[in-house]
Amino acid sequence: MINTARGALTQEKPLYEALTSGRLRGYAADVWWRYRSLTAFPGGNGPRFDFHTLPNVIGSNDQASDADDVLERHLEQGTRTLVEFAAGEQITCAINLDLGY
Repeated sequence: MINTARGALTQEKPLYEALTSGRLRGYAADVWWRYRSLTAFPGGNGPRFDFHTLPNVIGSNDQASDADDVLERHLEQGTRTLVEFAAGEQITCAINLDLGY
């Protein structure tokens, strides 16, 4: 199982039990359920169970946005949105609350 969306899409306890019992072969995640102090799970993010100790788990600390050129693309999109707004134009990347995003 791979989760790069939101930690809450999975339930911690059933996932941990499935991983430790062998019902689920592995789990990879870039997102977690809650955040602890900066001394906890990789970089400070972490679940309530010790997923990081399991040999069938690969985890990072919410770093998917660190991929090549993501920051540059976000800045470009944000700048374009501000220009459209200031010019009174329709914003191409507008949030549509009726659609849920």
